[in-house]
Amino acid sequence: MSFTSFNKSIDTRSGIQRIDWVTFSMAVSLIVIGWMMIYAVGFADDQKIELGAFVKSTAGKQLIFIGVSIFLYGFIMVTDWKFWRVFAFAIYAVGIFLLLAVLIVGTKINGARAWFSLGGFLFQPVEVVKFGTSLAISSYLSSYSVSLKNNIHRIYALGIILIPIILINLQPDFGSSLVFLSFFILLYREGF
Repeated sequence: MSFTSFNKSIDTRSGIQRIDWVTFSMAVSLIVIGWMMIYAVGFADDQKIELGAFVKSTAGKQLIFIGVSIFLYGFIMVTDWKFWRVFAFAIYAVGIFLLLAVLIVGTKINGARAWFSLGGFLFQPVEVVKFGTSLAISSYLSSYSVSLKNNIHRIYALGIILIPIILINLQPDFGSSLVFLSFFILLYREGF
C-alpha cells in the first residue's frame, strides 16, 4: 500500500458524520433507563421537589454527571484525532499521578482508598486512567517504528498497561483493575 492510498483511506468526515447512530442511540437509552431507575429508587410520595434538594440527591448528582459526559462526548467528537495522539501520554501521566495521589489523600469507602471527595461529589481517578491508558497504548502501537515482534516494544506496551493495574490493586480495587485486562486483547490483535 503506497502512502497516497493510505492517506486516502483515513476517515476525513467531521465529528457528527462519524457517529454510529445505532450504538449512540443504545447508549443514550441505557443512560436514560439507568437514570430513571436511580430516580425511582430515591423517590418518595411526600417529597417536595426543590432544586437544591434535587441537586444534592443521588439522581441529581447523576444528572450532573450525565450532562458533563455529554459535553465531553461532544468535545471529543469535534476534536481532531491528532490532538489526542499528541497529548495521549500527558493524559496518561496525569492519570498515574492521580492514582498515586489517591493512595495518599483519597477517601476510603468500603475498604478501598479509591476516591477523591470534592464538595459532596466523589471522583474516582481510575476513570481518567482508563481514558489515558487507551490513548497511550493506541498512540504507542500506532507509531510506525513500533512492532510487537520486538521484545523491547512488547515490554513498553505491557508497562503502559501494568503500571495502572498495580496502582489500582494497591487501593485495592480489583474490579477496576479487571477492566484493564481488556487492553491485552488489543495486544493479541496486534500480534503479541
